[in-house]
Amino acid sequence: MAALLLVMSSAPLLPAQTAPATQPVGERVPSDDATIKDLHQIGLVNGQTDIFRSACPVRDLARRMTTTRPSADLLAAAEERMRHLHDLGIRTVISFQDPSGIGDDGKPDESAAAVVLERKASQAAGIHFISRPIKNAGPGSLETLTDQQVIDLLQPLSEEIFQYAKTGGVLYHCSAGHDRTGIMTAYIRLKYQQWPVGQAIDEMRRYGHNWPKFSHDGGESSWHEEHLKAIARMLAK
Repeated sequence: MAALLLVMSSAPLLPAQTAPATQPVGERVPSDDATIKDLHQIGLVNGQTDIFRSACPVRDLARRMTTTRPSADLLAAAEERMRHLHDLGIRTVISFQDPSGIGDDGKPDESAAAVVLERKASQAAGIHFISRPIKNAGPGSLETLTDQQVIDLLQPLSEEIFQYAKTGGVLYHCSAGHDRTGIMTAYIRLKYQQWPVGQAIDEMRRYGHNWPKFSHDGGESSWHEEHLKAIARMLAK
């Protein structure tokens, strides 16, 4: 693994703090890598160290696509990104983006374009690409699922992450790498490291979770965070 990627400690150094809703949200921790946005190694967890989170590595390229067929130039740029990840030791990428997303114009949206582009580029770079869609909001999403359904969604994903980490680095991501990626990381902290839920939520916010956007209580907390609080109580039993 490249020396520029620093192994994070297994727990935060600072006590958890609940930030007011007026506090600006967004990534407040610099990426571990100059090429891939919001790339972070999550540390030693469940005996594995080569597990990473990030924004979609080809997000900006996908935004330039007008169809789900990337141009030669965009595909070449995406392949370069994925080869960079391969050089860092990544052998499996798990995407939470929706490959069937449709925009207001009835055409495949940015997420669908990103999945197509990243899948093609991963194959060229020798990286195993896995699509595991998760929605933030709307029917069948983190907004509407029950706490048990969220566990049933995240637990198999966590097991898959650790399984693939036995044979090489694993990177999981959504679009910005903040919300769906954040709840996945927080679940790992709760389930496998027994972090207090406040610390897991604090880390999620510091790494960019937009809790006011996904809130039913005026921006005090998100439904992602409310799920985590309930999951922590369920795990404690």
